[in-house]
Amino acid sequence: MNTDNNFHNPTIGSVEGVYVWQMPTYQDIRGRLFKAFTAENIELLPLPFITYEHFFTESRKNVFRGMHFQGYPHAVSKIISVVQGKAIDFLFDMRENSETFGNLQILDLDENNPSSIYIPTGVAHGYLALAEKTIISYRMDGPYCANCDSGFNGAIVSKHLPIMLLDSIRSDRDKELEHFQEYSYYTKCDT
Repeated sequence: MNTDNNFHNPTIGSVEGVYVWQMPTYQDIRGRLFKAFTAENIELLPLPFITYEHFFTESRKNVFRGMHFQGYPHAVSKIISVVQGKAIDFLFDMRENSETFGNLQILDLDENNPSSIYIPTGVAHGYLALAEKTIISYRMDGPYCANCDSGFNGAIVSKHLPIMLLDSIRSDRDKELEHFQEYSYYTKCDT
């Protein structure tokens, strides 16, 4: 990982390979149906994606999760979708060979205008929940590998948060993550 670059102020913009789409929503007297992903609609996601694992996070207001990714040799891409609540979503391109290396893409997630995001391997992800019981769906295209699971401190996005990062609710693990400037990915995986 090249840490010579100054990522205290990453470039704000799009990240190569990220796809964002509004979920088709259907409403009637019973409520709503919204479709986060369908493999048949290549206009939404023009890449093949097979869901290996599907899970949800439920977060209280001001919970910050991130910046996380699963790296080599079991790197995974994912599709995240807002199910309930609101969040500010952050994507940081860590791929040194990418044209958007060092870019930070910021997206608003809101249940009233639900969207899904395809996040390719090599892009770190995090979000700040802006409402109680914010639920995010995660579809992963490969198995979880604890030895490849990694992340770096959310300080890289802190100036884009409506609260101080120190005032956010974070796991002990996330509090102890290194800053990106000192971060170097290594895997503990031997396969």
